[in-house]
Amino acid sequence: MKKNSKARFEKPKARKKKDPVSGFTSLNQVTGVSKPKPHHSSIPVAEPLKVSEPYPDCAYCGKKIDSIASAFKSADGGYVHFDCVLEALAETEHPADKQKISYLGSGIFGVVEMNEEGKFVIVKRIPFETAESYKSMKEYVSGLKA
Repeated sequence: MKKNSKARFEKPKARKKKDPVSGFTSLNQVTGVSKPKPHHSSIPVAEPLKVSEPYPDCAYCGKKIDSIASAFKSADGGYVHFDCVLEALAETEHPADKQKISYLGSGIFGVVEMNEEGKFVIVKRIPFETAESYKSMKEYVSGLKA
């Protein structure tokens, strides 16, 4: 009988050696825990919605707005970049050296500063969008999802 010539060059498969004292190869064998099995859910996963971008021009700088979800609605009804709002508010509010303009949420910005304990304190609230325009903008962006 001829031996297979490939068999001479193949490495033998490495086996886990049993502990000579206990006879087990893993702690799971000692404790009786079975090997973990992957879980595959039968619940269908919905396809994520995508925003159909309208790409309007910024009312402040005139450049295209790439992400309407991160834009704001100005008082005149136009759309404005987030960064343009920050720059405009920094020019009008003149924050001190330790103060910054920050977005607080729901269309409201604020002047904040860090106190001695290292926590941010709101010095002044600056409403940029009204509650109605914030809600209408949120509905508008939701309506663009398809």
